[in-house]
Amino acid sequence: MRNLLNALLLLALLAAPAAAAFALTRVTPRVFSPGEGSPDVNRARFHFTNDGGEVTIRIFDIKGALVRRNLDSESAGVMYWNGRDQGGSVVRGGIYIYQIEAGELVLTGTVVVAK
Repeated sequence: MRNLLNALLLLALLAAPAAAAFALTRVTPRVFSPGEGSPDVNRARFHFTNDGGEVTIRIFDIKGALVRRNLDSESAGVMYWNGRDQGGSVVRGGIYIYQIEAGELVLTGTVVVAK
């Protein structure tokens, strides 16, 4: 009976979907200026690899208030923040905190909006 239970447990583990692998590869640029002409300097890009599952990025101001969620995708594995709040207004210059959620993984860091 014990062997049967062990076999069933092993079968259940093997049949379970694998956890999605996520890795943040870089954030560029760390300092950017919304409204500038070139996309190279007017948005922060979040580059990552993701083997499936949903990725959510939230932006908070330095006081912890939510500024933006549901960032735009530029391409597979790249999401960006254009320095605008949820209402579409350009945010004030300063330090902003990003929070990336992918499955159970949560990563945080900072970007700077320069004006």
